[in-house]
Amino acid sequence: MKSEENIKFSLKRFFLKLFSDKQLNVFVLCLLISFALWVSITYSKEYVYSEVFPISFSDSSNKVNFFTKDSVITVEIRTNGFEYLANQMFASHRKKVIIDVENLNLNLSKGEGKIPVSRLKPMIMKELGYETTGAKISPETILLKWNKVYSKKVPVVNRAKFLFDKPFEAYLPEVMLSDYALVEGAKEDLEKVDMLYTQSITFKNINKSSVFFVPLDLTKLKEGLTCKTTSVPVRVTAEKFTESTVNLPVSIHKYEDFKNIKLLPKEVTLRYRVAMKDYRKVNTKDWSAYVICSKQTMDKGSKLRVYTANIPDYIRIVSTVPEKVDYILYE
Repeated sequence: MKSEENIKFSLKRFFLKLFSDKQLNVFVLCLLISFALWVSITYSKEYVYSEVFPISFSDSSNKVNFFTKDSVITVEIRTNGFEYLANQMFASHRKKVIIDVENLNLNLSKGEGKIPVSRLKPMIMKELGYETTGAKISPETILLKWNKVYSKKVPVVNRAKFLFDKPFEAYLPEVMLSDYALVEGAKEDLEKVDMLYTQSITFKNINKSSVFFVPLDLTKLKEGLTCKTTSVPVRVTAEKFTESTVNLPVSIHKYEDFKNIKLLPKEVTLRYRVAMKDYRKVNTKDWSAYVICSKQTMDKGSKLRVYTANIPDYIRIVSTVPEKVDYILYE
């Protein structure tokens, strides 16, 4: 404890002596004055520097598309060091110049026009965050072209797949909550767009009802066309399913004079799946299996296909065993 107190006391004496030393204070003051003079002389000089920025034109009403061959501009700025330093440290600079054509009062009926850069200079400097007007911008003119923007509702086809965790299955077909996308662009380009598709992706391990946002495949959309929708919502309804079997006697539907006919076997096994929530509604007494006896069906082979009837929509037939039965004609 005494050693720590001694150290603290020694440091305190050192700093008191340091700040009370007049010679040291004079030295520090002279150093600060020298630094201030150096900064004043250095940054009072004129600085010239240039930067290249991408430039584009926009219409706040989104009714016109603009195109320009000159996609970049070079800005050469002449300023003193203090303004340069302030611009670099405090101004909120942008990396791209976006000019709203509403401020240019263009005659949009012409379709193109040459814009003097001198006319754009105040807007460019404002966009870049520079207050100085001592700047040179090249090129001197920008050729601007435009066309009217049209919109079209384009149908969307879902190509996504949905895989479920057993015992879950799709209870209902998937539903696209929005089956079209709004595409904008030139009229002649829109006329060639008839359909859009989602990406061919697979959603796995689904175990509950959900809405999935499936991204659109816009890779084949022509340049100049835009689609503000990047994905479409698809609703998937999932339920737990169970599997069961039932034996059904096979009846005979006669369409010609086949009075004496015998089937082998006389019944089939129907394997089916049903959602757990519908299990109590199952009533197999109303279900039936049958074969069709006609000259046409019996000429096709020695077996008759088994058909089912009165099966509710919520029942999914997995298999019918056997699918065909033998028959014997006798007098």
